[in-house]
Amino acid sequence: MKEWRSFSRFPCTADAYYALMLDGAFQRKLHMTAMKMGCYDVTDDAQPDGTIKRIVFSEPRLNLPAVLERVMKKAQAYHEHAVFNPPGLERRVRVVPCIGGDRMDFSFHEWVRDDDDGVGGCVVESAISVHVKGGWLARILERFIKSTSRVKIAERDAHMNDYFRARGAATFDGVGERATAEPEPDGDATTVTVTFELPAVKGTKGDTSARHSAPAARLSREESLARLCSHPLPPEPRRSFARRVARSSFKW
Repeated sequence: MKEWRSFSRFPCTADAYYALMLDGAFQRKLHMTAMKMGCYDVTDDAQPDGTIKRIVFSEPRLNLPAVLERVMKKAQAYHEHAVFNPPGLERRVRVVPCIGGDRMDFSFHEWVRDDDDGVGGCVVESAISVHVKGGWLARILERFIKSTSRVKIAERDAHMNDYFRARGAATFDGVGERATAEPEPDGDATTVTVTFELPAVKGTKGDTSARHSAPAARLSREESLARLCSHPLPPEPRRSFARRVARSSFKW
């Protein structure tokens, strides 16, 4: 069995986010646009106790030949059986694949709360678990479902942040920070002056210093990390010929 949790933060109230969860048309667009599903059919049934039962049928959009696409779509299609509890701003969902549903227990509990740590917005938390009956192949399938679920949550979060940014809200994912920075004044590019103090050179009068000016580089956090990770590793130190021969001679 695999169990994990997810946390997401959005620039709205918990009630506003939960209303979007209940909006079937919004969820259909979310899943078919951001999460690349071929269909997302929603059926809601309001209960006397105030809860809402929702059944969803969904299948992926695949770029495969027609024969393979029919087979793979059926293999990856699934039903969601969800129960929404509006007073508690939560939902409990059981995912049942169309093939092999009797050998898999895949469920998650998701709830929304207003921020209580001073950062702002609302926090969406999920507790997810999946158990597949079987041996080592079942464990591989559990790991695959876990990694795929994380990708889908990331796609959902990206779509939701785009949705809020389009409405003028500042999100918490770091995207759009450059848009809120103070604009540069018209004219020449801003420069940064770096001064290097060099020791006095023998035979010259006084100290020697060099000044260099370069355009200011503004990199986003993602670009900075990408440049950092792109640096090559330090070269392996060269060994002498005698040392290499001695090392290879004592290998068994």
